[in-house]
Amino acid sequence: MNRPVELRTQPWVVLAENGDDEAFFAAWLTCLVAQCGPVAQAVVIWSDEPNVGPFRPVAIWPEGQAPGKGLAALCERVLELRSPLTQAVPEPAIAHPILSSAADLHGAVALRFQGAVPPHAADWVRWGMGWMARRIVDRDAVDGEAWRERLFVMLDLFTHVLDQSRAVAAAQAVMTEAAQRLGCERVSLGFASKGTMLLAALSHSANFSGRVDLTRALEAAMNEAADQGQRLVCGETQEGPEGRADAHAVLHEHERLRREFDSEVVLSVPFRAGEDEGVFVFEWAYGPVEPELLGMAEGIVPLLGRALADRRRQDRAWIVKLGRGLAAQTRTLLGPRHGMRKLLALALLAAVAYLTGAQGDFRVAAHARLEGGVRRVVAAPFDGFVASSDARAGQVVEAGAMLATLDARDLSLEAARWESQQTQHLKQAQEAQAQRNLAQLQIALAQARQADAQHRLTESNLQRTLIRAPFAGVIVSGDLSQQLGGAVKLGQALFEIAPLDSYRVILDVDEADISHIAVGQKGELVLSALAGTRFPLSVTLVTPVAQAHEGKNTFRVEAALDESVPSLRPGMEGVGKVMVGENYLAWIWTRRFLDWMRLRTWVWLGV
Repeated sequence: MNRPVELRTQPWVVLAENGDDEAFFAAWLTCLVAQCGPVAQAVVIWSDEPNVGPFRPVAIWPEGQAPGKGLAALCERVLELRSPLTQAVPEPAIAHPILSSAADLHGAVALRFQGAVPPHAADWVRWGMGWMARRIVDRDAVDGEAWRERLFVMLDLFTHVLDQSRAVAAAQAVMTEAAQRLGCERVSLGFASKGTMLLAALSHSANFSGRVDLTRALEAAMNEAADQGQRLVCGETQEGPEGRADAHAVLHEHERLRREFDSEVVLSVPFRAGEDEGVFVFEWAYGPVEPELLGMAEGIVPLLGRALADRRRQDRAWIVKLGRGLAAQTRTLLGPRHGMRKLLALALLAAVAYLTGAQGDFRVAAHARLEGGVRRVVAAPFDGFVASSDARAGQVVEAGAMLATLDARDLSLEAARWESQQTQHLKQAQEAQAQRNLAQLQIALAQARQADAQHRLTESNLQRTLIRAPFAGVIVSGDLSQQLGGAVKLGQALFEIAPLDSYRVILDVDEADISHIAVGQKGELVLSALAGTRFPLSVTLVTPVAQAHEGKNTFRVEAALDESVPSLRPGMEGVGKVMVGENYLAWIWTRRFLDWMRLRTWVWLGV
């Protein structure tokens, strides 16, 4: 090479533009390396004079790095044999000759890999030969109509793949269409199963189970091509036997197929699509077959084979997909490379082993709220009106603190009235005594005592107009500041007060966990307002009555705080956890799912 080529555009664009030789070969090699896997070095050898030479490197990857002696020797051997080569030692590498449709040797491509040769590398190299064949045709000024026809054929065949919803129907439709487009007597497709090729689709025939002899002959030819790992041509073609890359291949089964089923030319092309292997077999009833037709048949195989293999994988049962996926992951983990994946797998196994045998605290969590240990209601002592309000909900009050007052004017007038009546009845009693009227005296004294009782009752009500706190605590509810002058009824709750030194914790335990809760169990409470503090608690009561809470059934469980702090207030909410005991961590984390599965199994199967 004279100078490294600077690709200012994407390699695919350079290939499509079909520009100068250096840019084309560099872009072609870049695309090939990107698809073949972990390539260490690659080189393209080319000669402007086919079959003669001199052959020189026209593209090297990485750029600027001269090809090693091993790669150069492999290129020389491929040029000598005019057939593809794959070697595992001393360096894993693959090489392929660049031949024209007339079997003229234009050059070779060789790739050295960092590890073992990937199984799909040969398919991509053969795919790349299509671009090289196009380049050769363009250089020889051959009419491009044939290439456009090949493209149209490929697009049409792909359309048949996409039009069918099932893999079998898609393969049969593609085989029939390919036979018509290529002028073949038959086109068949086989996929590998347990190391041997089995016929999967046959052109012009949706059901070939009755054609046992043809099926066996086709499968034998497919196995012969798959074992040799290269395309095989049997019969008279315009390539000539001396110019074909498979001139020294074994063709016994192909000869038998051609002889027994009246085919003049048989072409078998193996391919690999991921984990799937397959073989296309093209049969012509006439000969010789033009090299362009053979090239078109060979060129459609890699892409069509991959498309049909993907559709076939999609149609597999989910259990088969799962098994194959697990097998592929197992091969990846047990095979070479993929060190990070292996480390992650080992870490996962270690975690599973730890969780299977490790034990931890089993605690039941539930929504919790604080309530006062005692809740005293301050009610209206009589019917009246609110005169003033001195406290409201949320305030902390001392014992005897003024909470509110009721209007006392009517009671004061009533007290004066009863006092006046008492005085009057006493005066009447004195007059009756002076007149020695014993009956009138008794009546007057009784009326005086009645007036005195009513007076004392009124005085007592006057004292109760002053609403005071019965003990020190916090006002939980009640606010009369918005009802000044408003009427209150006898017994109406005006305030509720809870003490600051006595609390109980209410836990709303889910019905799935209530069976684990018992009186006397210990636990901890964390309140939203005091998230950094844990308060120890003890279960004191389990209420056997369910109630709906936040869309699920819960049971009320009461617990007592082992200690209290001044910052606690009734109505605070948080989360409480009750310590049940120790159990396996795997069971603790999966118990809900296991219980759900048991219930569903009983519902569905009755067992």
